[in-house]
Amino acid sequence: MPINVNVGFSRKVGEPNYGSRGASVHLEMELDRAALDDPERLQTEIEAIFERARSAVERELERPVPPPSEGDGSCVGQPDPAGENGHRQGPRPATPNQIRAIETIARHRGVDLVYLLHTKFDGRAVEELSIVEASVLIDVLKTLSPG
Repeated sequence: MPINVNVGFSRKVGEPNYGSRGASVHLEMELDRAALDDPERLQTEIEAIFERARSAVERELERPVPPPSEGDGSCVGQPDPAGENGHRQGPRPATPNQIRAIETIARHRGVDLVYLLHTKFDGRAVEELSIVEASVLIDVLKTLSPG
């Protein structure tokens, strides 16, 4: 009598503007009952099933995602920095709270913010960062030891 093995693998990846997408696969396989008597064989077979599941998820996440069509509801509740033609003008700018946080954390940590912006963000001012860039910069600043 065979044994049933259920294996699942899920992965979620971040997307711009705090979005994300994910994929998951769950496989059920029948294995020969003799595999229970050989733990190394059982482990090898289970690992092979996991690798198949992982490979399927990775391939799915590598597929290009078509841009959202107008009226599909994908931007509901988000400000739309649209121009005259109704198309997005670019990434959302850093929020005033992010700008204040960056300046405050940099000051408390003794970080030369102008130098950091010059080396990491092509010399742009903190007000010119996108919301995602500002979020990344805040995370970086929080990891630095006070100097």
